[in-house]
Amino acid sequence: MISKCFLCGGKTAKRFVTAENWWGDKLTLIENVPAWVCENCGEQYFEPEVCEKLDHIREAPPTVKKVIQVPIYNFPKERIGL
Repeated sequence: MISKCFLCGGKTAKRFVTAENWWGDKLTLIENVPAWVCENCGEQYFEPEVCEKLDHIREAPPTVKKVIQVPIYNFPKERIGL
């Protein structure tokens, strides 16, 4: 159990989250992952057993539940003087 956020010191609560994984240039999402989530900043923490299961999914992906398209935009650098 992770009861305190390492980033901001806030209290954490058990939630089910969608974990994102980048494999090269490919983004995958895994829904309903148990995590400890900071109630202050939203940082997510996974227990070792959950990390092991996520690693297993990376190594042997299950059947795809659904596919979504995600638009990608460039940040307008000229607006902030970069």
